[in-house]
Amino acid sequence: MNFLYPQGIDFTNFKVKNVVYWRILTNRVWKVFCLFAFCFGIFVWINLRWSSWYGTELEPRCQVPEEELEDMRMIGRETKDILDKHNMTYVLGFGSLWGALRIGDILPWDIDIDILVILDRHSDIRGTIDGLIVEMKEQGMDVYYRDWVGIIQGYSPVYKSQLDVSFWCDYYGMGIMHRCSGWESWFFFIHHRYNFAFPARLVKTPLPTLNFVKRNWTVPREGIELQKYHYPKDWWKVAKPRGC
Repeated sequence: MNFLYPQGIDFTNFKVKNVVYWRILTNRVWKVFCLFAFCFGIFVWINLRWSSWYGTELEPRCQVPEEELEDMRMIGRETKDILDKHNMTYVLGFGSLWGALRIGDILPWDIDIDILVILDRHSDIRGTIDGLIVEMKEQGMDVYYRDWVGIIQGYSPVYKSQLDVSFWCDYYGMGIMHRCSGWESWFFFIHHRYNFAFPARLVKTPLPTLNFVKRNWTVPREGIELQKYHYPKDWWKVAKPRGC
């Protein structure tokens, strides 16, 4: 008896079925791979385009009225007092940092004050956020926490001038600061890695100070270095709103 090729089995037919099976399987795997590659390509494209959609719903103004700027200065000083009271580490960021570096005040076309609060990755981040919201409301501000982007937005009661407080930490302990609240920074991680993350050395205490809205504010180290990470495409320009 041939144990390698027992009688009664059509091995030719078996091999044909095996070949057909693997062709079908390979075809399905290829389709799944193509679908995955397409979806991943769309995901990467959205990540790379996300920053260009920021603020597109806002109507640019070359000169914000002085009464609104003064309103903005007021809520900025009030928020600074709250942060100082709790000995929190914070710096000016984005357009507010440009204002402090260039003119020591809010830029004429800026629509908000941006404050970056620096936290330890092991701290109670949500507890810190909730506590700030309570105290900002006690100052008369309309305050909202935007879960998606992970920032506190405060508005003055008169002109609805805006202030944004975002929260940053060296989340992975690798010397890189990430926004450590909100879902956006996790879902659009490619976008945040190349448009928001920055070296932790720039916010290492003690921090330098600059005059801004008639107060001394802590700012990042190394001058404009932080702006090279937040404005990688045009940090060397004075980027005014279109038409200004």
